[in-house]
Amino acid sequence: MAVSLPSVLKELGIEVKSISIISRTPGINCLGIIESISNSSVGCPVEVGTHIWHAQPGWAPIDRMELERWIVDAPDGSHWLVSERRLIDLEQTTVSERIKLELWGSEELSNWLGQSILAGRLNLQFDESQSSPSIGGISKRAEKSSPSIPDTKAIKPKVKLTEWLSQRGYERLEVRPILLEGKSWNIDGHLLGPEGNKERHRWSLIEDPFSGQLTRMGDSQPLPFVPQLEKISPRAWMTTEMVRSELPSVCEERRHWRVSQTTAGGDVHGSILHWWRIEEKVAKMTSSPILIPGWQVDFPGNGWMIVHGLSGEILNLP
Repeated sequence: MAVSLPSVLKELGIEVKSISIISRTPGINCLGIIESISNSSVGCPVEVGTHIWHAQPGWAPIDRMELERWIVDAPDGSHWLVSERRLIDLEQTTVSERIKLELWGSEELSNWLGQSILAGRLNLQFDESQSSPSIGGISKRAEKSSPSIPDTKAIKPKVKLTEWLSQRGYERLEVRPILLEGKSWNIDGHLLGPEGNKERHRWSLIEDPFSGQLTRMGDSQPLPFVPQLEKISPRAWMTTEMVRSELPSVCEERRHWRVSQTTAGGDVHGSILHWWRIEEKVAKMTSSPILIPGWQVDFPGNGWMIVHGLSGEILNLP
């Protein structure tokens, strides 16, 4: 189970008062301001009056550019940013004199939790029905899926959400990274070309039940790990027969085919375009689970919707 930072703070006697600040940096959420610390031995690294921020687990690390962008929008005063995303290239980060920053990565958080558990101050037995401030009311609108099946792979997002939102005139929106369940299909078969030519081929396809498309894997890259994020299940999947019927439109190719002809004036060489068509009826098909990146975004006037991490398409919650 993912650690709920608000629950940890509450159990350790660190009272946090909610405030209406929404980060313009997607994925970094303000939990509030520390109102009191009832136990001085809990090892809290900041004092009363400090803003607490939480970067939940995600695909992209926090680098110098993202941190400085967050610093520009942060209010004056003391801040404690706890990141469960990787921190990279922060050595040259410029911190404004108006900001006092305590930055924790997953290592500092793990050490702090471990020491608190060993000291008997923390047991991490939280109520899973509670929602963190970054989730808001989203838990009522989308159920969390079961743990990932072994060998499941996740894909890196192609959309840069900050730029995507900025291009559409959005700034202060609440955002939460998620994973959309899909399937990876391996197709083994042959392409039939002109003059009886036959070529063995293998295709890797993505079945995306949220966009309703079957596409080639193309330049989609896998993540080295599966993030511990909320997983959204589709309402329906394509049947094997439906996938097979889509193969001609997805797998067939047009290629140049060299031709030559002997005439009275000599040999003439050239090339023409020919369709190479898949033998879809005899192609072998195997599938495995795959997780597609996305974000739940609270759009003004529309509420929570999904931004697809590969295409940037806006989708309704299932």
